[in-house]
Amino acid sequence: MSRTVITLPGTSETTLCLQLTGLISADDFTTYFDVPVQQAVEKHGFYNLYIYYDPQFEGWSREAADLSFKCISQYSPKARRLAYINAPDSRMLMMKMLSPMMQAEIQYFTETQKDEALQWVLSYQP
Repeated sequence: MSRTVITLPGTSETTLCLQLTGLISADDFTTYFDVPVQQAVEKHGFYNLYIYYDPQFEGWSREAADLSFKCISQYSPKARRLAYINAPDSRMLMMKMLSPMMQAEIQYFTETQKDEALQWVLSYQP
């Protein structure tokens, strides 16, 4: 079990709901992001993300950041809804830079909008 990535209620075969804290390692990225996204795409053809950055979130290790960029490059066309709560400026900037390859709806929420964000991401109907 990871101490930096917590799987949250709402997670399903197509929707990944995670809380991030501390410094995300490459192993955590692979286990909690990469593998579930691959499985969702292989089985359903799409995925959704709900990512809550808690106040103790420190960022991504260099290796995890590299893996994240590769995953986004490969799987971003399969994303449908991405909800980011308390996203750091660096994540918002990266998502804006990648927007030409993204087909997903992306919304950013504040701490007080966590429930609204979850409702939004879970309401996606293929």
